[in-house]
Amino acid sequence: MKSRSVVSLLVCLTAMVFGAVAQDKTIDDFTTGAYQSPSYKNGSHQSIQAGSMIGGSRVTGMSICDTTVKGQCAAFNPYSQASSYGFFPAKGSRVASMVQTAGYYASPRIDMGYGFQAAMDENFGAYQKIRINFSGLSQPLNFNILLFTGTAHAQGGCNMPAYPGSFSAELPLSLFIVQSQTFDFAHVTAADVIFQSSSTIGNVSFGVTSIELTNTTKSGIVIDCHY
Repeated sequence: MKSRSVVSLLVCLTAMVFGAVAQDKTIDDFTTGAYQSPSYKNGSHQSIQAGSMIGGSRVTGMSICDTTVKGQCAAFNPYSQASSYGFFPAKGSRVASMVQTAGYYASPRIDMGYGFQAAMDENFGAYQKIRINFSGLSQPLNFNILLFTGTAHAQGGCNMPAYPGSFSAELPLSLFIVQSQTFDFAHVTAADVIFQSSSTIGNVSFGVTSIELTNTTKSGIVIDCHY
């Protein structure tokens, strides 16, 4: 009887341990907050989308070049080609996605901010990594995520190669560079997801189907994304 009690206790403890592992949490799956930007050739432009994404809103900015700096637009978009972005819900066989389309030699930067419109306090510390699921990438991309606790922040990211199909990039939170001791993964008040070209000809187009917090490793093509 004593051995049975020990076994039962071990089963209960094991269940408690595995039950304590946090389930995947969606940061944004683009099922809400639909938006199509105009086509931009220069300057910085912002839009705000509300929905079920973390923090309840997505503040999105596209920057191509600074029109106040003489010659910068000629350097960053010499052929004056247009770029745009959009958030598209699922429709028919089309999956919900964030899509960027960039012009030839144009090198836009996109910031997607969460937690900047309303108070947010999320426990990222319950997870091992952030996963970004791409549907395709036309050119090399510089990718970064900034996490904030108030004004203190931590940063992770990498350069990733082009890939003609679905793949995922996983950023281990343990490898984020913490810029201040007051930053706390258990109390993330805002997040900035940044995409910018690392191609010599710009022209970076891509689709992202979701961003999530996870304790697992996805099967298939996965980039271990860290500095």
